[in-house]
Amino acid sequence: MMITFGCIREEDITLEQRMHQLTNQLMCPVCDAQTIDGSNAQISQDMRAKVQELLQEGKSNSEIKDYFVLRYGEDILAAPKGIGFNLLAWIMPIFIVLGGISIAFLALKNMRRSNKQAAMTGMPKQHELSKYLKQVDTDLGIHEDKNSQDHNPNNQSVDEIKS
Repeated sequence: MMITFGCIREEDITLEQRMHQLTNQLMCPVCDAQTIDGSNAQISQDMRAKVQELLQEGKSNSEIKDYFVLRYGEDILAAPKGIGFNLLAWIMPIFIVLGGISIAFLALKNMRRSNKQAAMTGMPKQHELSKYLKQVDTDLGIHEDKNSQDHNPNNQSVDEIKS
């Protein structure tokens, strides 16, 4: 709806439409986060009457907004002007979103890299495990040579025990 207002010349819309447009762009000074269009406070009613009066005098939208800014300060505008420090209010959301996307991308890239490294190292090779397997066999009393069958209480072969 705001895009439509931005595309229409000021002279092409009725006073009532301009009134509605302006009252949605001016904040109620005593209400929390309400424009004068949506507020029932007495000051909002007075401000709406003043907007209507200024429109009937032929003032432009920017002149009417300037009138209220002179009396109430920049905080009276629902959307801050995109100059000076207020420019940050327009730019920062873009940087925050881009920063969040960058952090997510880097985190995913790092996770993939660590997953690839884990897959490459994976399980140790058989020759690396052989000394540990021999120690386990010794601890269990399993020996592959014939002399060690006396240590095997059931006289089972190594192949029988492994299966």
